[in-house]
Order: sequence, then C-alpha cells, then structure tokens
Amino acid sequence: MEDPVSGLKIVDVPKPTLPSDDPEAVLVKISLRPVNPADIFSIMGVYPGFTPLTLPAVPGLEGYGIVEDPGQSSFKAGQRVTGGPFPVGAGNGTWQQYAIYPASSLVPVPDEVSDESACQFFVNPVTAYGMLKELAIPKGEYLLQTAAGSTLGRQVIALCHHYGIKTINIVRRPEQALELKDTLLKEGDAVIVSTEEDVTKRTMEITDGAGAYGCIECVGGDLFASAAAGVRANGTILLYGAMSGLTITVGIPDVLFRGVVVKGFWIGPWLDGKAANDKKEVLTTVMDLMAKEVIVPYSGKKYKLEDVLEAIGEATSTARGGKVMLEG
Repeated sequence: MEDPVSGLKIVDVPKPTLPSDDPEAVLVKISLRPVNPADIFSIMGVYPGFTPLTLPAVPGLEGYGIVEDPGQSSFKAGQRVTGGPFPVGAGNGTWQQYAIYPASSLVPVPDEVSDESACQFFVNPVTAYGMLKELAIPKGEYLLQTAAGSTLGRQVIALCHHYGIKTINIVRRPEQALELKDTLLKEGDAVIVSTEEDVTKRTMEITDGAGAYGCIECVGGDLFASAAAGVRANGTILLYGAMSGLTITVGIPDVLFRGVVVKGFWIGPWLDGKAANDKKEVLTTVMDLMAKEVIVPYSGKKYKLEDVLEAIGEATSTARGGKVMLEG
C-alpha cells in the first residue's frame, strides 16, 4: 500500500506580498506548527475541513507566528498571533514560512502564553472547552473520556479540575494510567485501562451505579459501546474522533431504553453556529485560560519544517509523548 503522505513535497516559493486592494490582508511569518491527526487526514484527502480545489496545496490547520506586514489592519508589525481559526480549507495552510490571512481570523497572543502553547491554541483547547460547554456537566459529577492520555485528553482533565468536575479516564496501556495518576489526576478522578478492565463495569463501580453524567469519545469501534453503556440514562456521548476506524458500535438498549444521546462534535461548525460576539467570547475565554495556565498544551519533539516526513512518523508512533511540532 502506498504511503498516504508520499505525495508531500518541500519546495521553495517566493515570499508573498500583500494585495493593495484587500484591507483585511495580513502577512504572517509562521514559526511553529503542531502536527495534528487532522493534518494527516488533510494530506490523505479525507478531512472535510481541508478541501483545496487545485493542487499543489499547503496543509496545516494551526500554528503560531509574528505579524510581518499588518497592511491596513489594526495589528502591529512584530505582534504575536495565532488563528481562531486560520482559513486554511482552500489549501493556504500553516506548513509554510509565510502566509497571508485576513485580520479577522487572527487572535493576539498575550505574553503569558508560550510559543508552544500558542501554536496549539485552536484545535485542542477550543475543542475541549466546547465539548464541556456542550455537555454542561454539574460540579461534582463525572465526565467519562477515552484517549485520556492524549494532548486533548490532558487538557480536558485540567479544565474539569478548574470547573470542579470529576473525571474517569480511559487509556490503553498501564504505563499511561500510572503516568496520569502521577502527574495529573486528583482525588475523585479515576483511570481505566481498557485492555485489562471492563470499561462499563468499572465506570458503574466508580459512579456507584449512576453512570457518568456525560462522555467524550474519539476511538470508535467496540469501545464506543462500552463507553455509551457507562453513561447515565438520558446522558450524552459526544464523538469527536476516529482513532480505530470509521465505524462505531453502540448497544440498542442504551439508546432505545435508557435514552443515551449520541452526537458528533466538530469544532468548526460548533463555533461557526455562534453569533460573532459569542464566538469572540469563546476564543477570548480559552486564551485567558491558557494565559492563566489552566490549559497548558502537552508539547513534544520539534522538527525542522523540511523534516516534515520524520515529524509525521513521530506523530503517528505509539507512546510519542506530547504534540509533535514543526519549526522554522
């Protein structure tokens, strides 16, 4: 089978210049970008948020940079920015050194937020925040989540602590469970190793038979069914990923008789469905949570932009640690 990213190439192109007839255009020098699963899906041509009509196209959903030329906007040269989000769907992604984006898509980065955190501002932190808002879990209740050792999973745990929500965290490996217990989890939190324990049974034991108030799930397959069965009657399970493939299994009694609600969550449509002021409030709140270090993205190895294939290999490896990033 052909490598799905074998068509990715590094090329030299001229530095772009701002068009004189676009008052919104800002030239940004991008210096740091995460390698997200959605970026790899974009390269494979299966991510609906990246649909260029012509090729070649530049991938990369998010990143961090410095304003090189503010044009007619209110931004200043040298100002630190990220995207909320960057409009990259047509192929003008962040995996390039310079790009022109509309001022309305840029979010100022405060001094308290590191470059490593700023480049990961949108995909995971805003998603984590949005899913918790969607579930509206009361203080003291339980959230059940899969892939709890991931970058997003760790941010969810931190946000739950901030809001007084207890967490039940599903991981695949015992080492992940120990690492979460040692570094992140607090009294009231729990961790389940899905390869060694019955997820539904353990969830019910932890919640004294009530089930988790809500669940966020990104694996799919049979694990989805186990997670759904661990949610309270009339509770909601949000699906936001597809780590094990493109199908899920769910027990009919959980949906039909217990009223468990299954919903998809994709940050783009969720945010776009809000009024401009509400969308701005979400982005401002998440950036403030990062400035206060409530959310601190889990950063991993850095690779030069020209070493993107090595970076993708690292990003798709097992037990890679924090988010792989491209610099330069």
